[in-house]
Amino acid sequence: MEETSRFNRKITKTIFISLLMLAGFALLIFQINFFLLVFAGVFFGVLLHAAADWLTRKLKLKYGLSLVIVLLLIVGVLVGMIMFVGPSISEQVNQMVDTLPQSIKNLKEKITQTALGQKLFDEIPDNPQDLLGNRKEVVSKVVGSFSTTVGAFANLLIILITGIFLASDPGTYKNGFIRLFPLTFRPRLSEVLDKTYDTLSLWMMAKLISMAVVGVSTAIGLRLLGIPLPYALALIAALFSFIPNIGPYLALAPALLIAFMEGTDKALYVVILYFGIQIIESYLITPLIEKKMVALPPALTLLWMVIIGTLTGILGLILAAPILAALIVIISELYVKDFLERGNKIKMAE
Repeated sequence: MEETSRFNRKITKTIFISLLMLAGFALLIFQINFFLLVFAGVFFGVLLHAAADWLTRKLKLKYGLSLVIVLLLIVGVLVGMIMFVGPSISEQVNQMVDTLPQSIKNLKEKITQTALGQKLFDEIPDNPQDLLGNRKEVVSKVVGSFSTTVGAFANLLIILITGIFLASDPGTYKNGFIRLFPLTFRPRLSEVLDKTYDTLSLWMMAKLISMAVVGVSTAIGLRLLGIPLPYALALIAALFSFIPNIGPYLALAPALLIAFMEGTDKALYVVILYFGIQIIESYLITPLIEKKMVALPPALTLLWMVIIGTLTGILGLILAAPILAALIVIISELYVKDFLERGNKIKMAE
């Protein structure tokens, strides 16, 4: 009787845990954008804490003062860019908006010189308004774009506020999270969280250095080639380099369209420039600054980005790489080391 009761309790416990896991996966899938916002806030908090902690150790300041200095520096850099570099970049971006239609027209003329290209463009209506449909559909699209912009601004505000609060008192939030788990597991969980923090902070620092190198190199290269709007294109290249693997190719598209206006040879030089910077960044700069980081396998990173990007859109695509870096640490520590390798060591000892 007692064995039957014990067996029934085990079955009930197993079913409850299974249902809880399924509910967790369902929540993760259907509310994945919420978890992305949480991760983005944590990620920004990690960046702020790492910078403030470095300042505290170097200058022997109180942590709170260091955090205020970091926030002021970030605001100062953004304001400085807007005041001094912003007008030039804004002017170049406006020129780019005016230039791109002519660039696309030139590209279309070159493509339609081939039979395949002519067949492709024959399928496109001569009147672009035919692609938009009736006025109601146009209004609906405009309203949808406006709501998307407002939503993106609100999400950015949530990320910034969450990151600042987390960075202001990280110990409280970390200890509160650890207390949700059994006492015997808390020390190990604290160790894994520290390793995850180190990985994310190092990854972000390395990525910022890489973005700066890409931006400066692109600006210098485009200026030497005589390509119009070099600083706007360099800014686009720096921002898109945050996204591994596919980011540089996305940044190449506007540069290539503008280069076509200067001639086919200039377009070829721009392709060589971008691929050259990408090769140097991927095989020289990144390995040098990521020696202490978790290595992200390119194929796995690309597959993960496709999955996350498909499920969540642009925000998931941007955060895919740091999420993967954190997951690799957690899986390596809690599953591979604590479960697989520990089990094998116990069997070998027996």
